[in-house]
Amino acid sequence: MGIFDWPAPAFSWLDAAMAEPFGPLGRIIIWSIICAIVSMVLYALLSPQNRIKKVKSDVATSRQAMADDDGEDFASGMKLAKAQLGHSLKLVGVIVVPAIVASLPALALLVWLDGQYGYTCPAPGTPTTISASPENAHVEQIGTAPLSPNGGACPIVRVSTTTDTGTSDIVVPLQAAVPVIGHHQWWNTLIGNPAGYLPENTPIQQIRFDLPTQEIIPIGPDWARGWELTFFVMLILVSVAIKKGFRIE
Repeated sequence: MGIFDWPAPAFSWLDAAMAEPFGPLGRIIIWSIICAIVSMVLYALLSPQNRIKKVKSDVATSRQAMADDDGEDFASGMKLAKAQLGHSLKLVGVIVVPAIVASLPALALLVWLDGQYGYTCPAPGTPTTISASPENAHVEQIGTAPLSPNGGACPIVRVSTTTDTGTSDIVVPLQAAVPVIGHHQWWNTLIGNPAGYLPENTPIQQIRFDLPTQEIIPIGPDWARGWELTFFVMLILVSVAIKKGFRIE
C-alpha cells in the first residue's frame, strides 16, 4: 500500500454506505462534489488571500501600463515588461504551494476511484486476452479467483520464460481488477498496485490483462462512459461555483 492509498479504507466505507441509495453514477457525482469542497476549502485556508488580491492587483496594473505604452521608448517598454513578468511570477509563487497541498486529498481520491471504478474482472467463462513481457514468455490461464461482489472472476495465470540462466515459471493470481502487474518500483511507495507485484527474482517483467472497463453511463461513445468524464466535469463545475460564490482568489 502506498502513501496515497492510506485513505482508501475510509473511501471504501463511505462508498459502500452510499451504494444502496445511489447507483454508480450518483456516487461518482457525490465524490466529485466532496472532492471540490475539500480541495477549495483547503486552498482557501492555506493560501494568503489578502496577499493574492494585492499581487493580482499589481499584475492588472502592470498589464494596463503595458497596454497604455505607446512603444516609442524601448527602455521604458522593457521596464514595464519586466515589472509585469515579476508580478506574474510572484503570483505563481504565492499560490503554487497552497494549490499543491490542497490537491493531495484529491490525488488520493483519484487513485482510489481508478481502482474502484476503472476496470472489472470478466464474468466466469469469458475469455481474457493476457500477454507478458519479454515477448518469449508463455502465458496460460489456469483458473480464476472467487467471484467479486460485481460477479467478476479475476484470472490466475502461469507464466514461463527461458533465459540464459534457465527457466522461470511463476503462478500469479490477479488480486484486483488492475490491467498490469509488474515489479515493485519506487513510485509504488506513493501509489501501490492492489493487483500485487511480480517476484523480484523472476525475469518476467510485466503481465498485461485485457480487462473490461466499467461503464458509469450506458450511452454515448466509449471514452465518455467511464467514471473520468463525469467526475472531472462535475469537479470543475462545482469548484468554479465555490470559487465564484465565496470569492476565493
